Amino acid sequence: MRHLKFFPVLFLSILTVFSSCEKDEEKVETETSENLEQLGILGQWKLETRTINGITDLSIQCCDYIIFKPDSEPDNLKGEFTASGVGYETNGVFELNPSNSIINFDYDNSQKSYEFQISDNLTTFTYEDNNQEIIEDWRKEE
Repeated sequence: MRHLKFFPVLFLSILTVFSSCEKDEEKVETETSENLEQLGILGQWKLETRTINGITDLSIQCCDYIIFKPDSEPDNLKGEFTASGVGYETNGVFELNPSNSIINFDYDNSQKSYEFQISDNLTTFTYEDNNQEIIEDWRKEE
């Protein structure tokens, strides 16, 4: 009979643990519900302007493109990209971190992190290269 006194306490403890786990799972699912399509990064983008240390590069920006595609798991924030222009083509993978506004590129044994901002059909990348601040505006093509 003595052991039966602890049974309700044990039952309530187990019930509390299971119910709190369900809430944590729901919270994680809500936090990761953003995907690449919702963030607007997918598609083909054309380089519109490049600024180096506050000075706009006046060379013709005719042929630099980047294409962002989802990977095999469409509900994550990772994907594949192809960047191309006169004399180059680069393929790799990327991952967005929207809470920190960072996009990480991984290609040809290199890893680079850029700050990004997406608004309407314009994406801005900000990064440093050889101690120079570079800001690039990329326009989405339909």
